[in-house]
Amino acid sequence: MSGETMPHTPASASTQAILERLRGHPPMTGKQIREATGLPRRTVYTALRKLRELGLIRDGPSLRDTRQTYFWMSEPTK
Repeated sequence: MSGETMPHTPASASTQAILERLRGHPPMTGKQIREATGLPRRTVYTALRKLRELGLIRDGPSLRDTRQTYFWMSEPTK
């Protein structure tokens, strides 16, 4: 599915870059996503918020440091 747009996914380059980064990877923090994609902080967090609203990604606090939030791909609904 690499390079394809997921159904109901915003077509912006930033959301696609984040989805591609999260696909097949363990949960990542916002900072890790920023470093992996090279996108600015505001762009990353705006895209993450949109992807959460669409149900494409999930998030949860770190158990080691509750100031950190981890993001991961949602399980596809069947």
